[in-house]
Amino acid sequence: MNEKLGNLIKAAAIAKDLGKINPNDFVLKNPLKLDAETLKLVVNQSIFNETIAKKIPSWANIEGLLAPPKISLEQSSSEATATYKSQKVSGKNGMDLTGGLGVDAYFFAKNFEKFTHNEINLELSEIVKNNFEKLGSKNISLTNSNAESLSFEEKLDFIYADPARRDHANRKMVSIQDCSPNILDIKDLILENTETFMIKYSPMLDIKESLSLLKLVDEVIILAEKNEVKELVFILKKTENADPVISCVNLGGNGKEFQFRFSDEKATMSQFSEPKKYLFEANAAIMKAGGFKSVGNIFGLEKLSPSSHLYTSGEIKGDFPGRIFEIEEQRNYDKKELKTIKKANVAVRNFPKTPDQIKKELGWKDGGDKYVFFTENLKKKKLVLICNKIQ
Repeated sequence: MNEKLGNLIKAAAIAKDLGKINPNDFVLKNPLKLDAETLKLVVNQSIFNETIAKKIPSWANIEGLLAPPKISLEQSSSEATATYKSQKVSGKNGMDLTGGLGVDAYFFAKNFEKFTHNEINLELSEIVKNNFEKLGSKNISLTNSNAESLSFEEKLDFIYADPARRDHANRKMVSIQDCSPNILDIKDLILENTETFMIKYSPMLDIKESLSLLKLVDEVIILAEKNEVKELVFILKKTENADPVISCVNLGGNGKEFQFRFSDEKATMSQFSEPKKYLFEANAAIMKAGGFKSVGNIFGLEKLSPSSHLYTSGEIKGDFPGRIFEIEEQRNYDKKELKTIKKANVAVRNFPKTPDQIKKELGWKDGGDKYVFFTENLKKKKLVLICNKIQ
C-alpha cells in the first residue's frame, strides 16, 4: 500500500469517529492536534461523507470509501443523473474515458458485462479502485491512459466522456475546445471503435453551437435535477444527423420527459391570449433547450407574450412538464394595488426589475403560499398575476 493511500485510510477512520463536524471550527481548534496534512485530509473526508449522503445516497453507508480531491467530487455526476444516463445504454463492454470519481462508471457498469474506468490521475485511480472494491463492483477494470492518445484493443459497445472543465490554474472552462480532452480532436477515432459515444458537458454550453461542432449528434439530453439544469449530454452515433431529438428531463420533478426537434420549434407558430384560469411555467430543462413554442403547441397552451415564456389555458393540463398555477387574480403593476400583499414567492418573466428589487420596492417578505408573477402581455402591458401552485 503506498503512503498516500495509507494516509487517506487513516484520515477516513478519524473522520468516521468524529461524525459530522463544522470544517472551519475543526481546522481552527484542531482538537486532535493533527499535523497540517492529516488535518486537511480529515476535513476533506468529512465533507465527502456529508456530500455523498445527498449526492450519491446509495454510497452513503458503505464502509471504507475514500474521499477524492475536492474538484473530483464537485464535477462528478449525482446518483440521479448517473442512473438516468445508465438507462440509455447496455451491452457487452463499455468504457468511461475520463473516469474521475467513478460515479458514472459505477452505474453504467450495471448494464454491461465488463466496463473500464480510465483515469489519467494515478492517485485518483487508486482511490477509485479502493472504492469500487468496497462497493462490490467486480466487472470494472481500471486503466490510466491519456484519453487523447488512447489505443483500443477491441471495439466497444459504448464509450462515455466527461471532459474536465477546469484548466491548470483551476479556472472554469465552458467551450468544447477548452475542455480536456478536446472531444473535437478524438471523436472520429472514438466512433471508429464504438457504436455509441456519450459526452457530458457543462449546462452553460450553447446547445446549437455544440451541435454544429460535434456534427454526429443523435440526441441531446438536457438533464435537470429538481428544476436546476445539471448536465448537457450529447449522444453521438456514426451517422450525421442534422436534426437530433432534444430530450428535456427534470429528475425529482413531475417525472415527465419532453422531447422536440429544433426543426419543429422553428416551424411552430405560437397562439397568444390574455391570462385565463391557469398559468403554466415550463421546467428548467425546457427553458435551457429553447423549446418555447413546441411545449405550448403540444399541450394546447397559449402564450402571454412572445418573450415571457409563460403559458395559459382555461383547462388544467396535468401532464405538463413544469409548474402549474391557478390564477387567483390579476392586478396592475401599481404600489397601491399591491400593498395588501405582505409575503409572496416572486417570479419575473420579461420584466424590467428583478424579484429582489420588486420585494424591496413593495416591502414584501419572501415565501408563503402565494406565487406572484410579474410579466407583460402581447400589448406590452405590465401584468401582476397572483397565483396558487397546483403542481
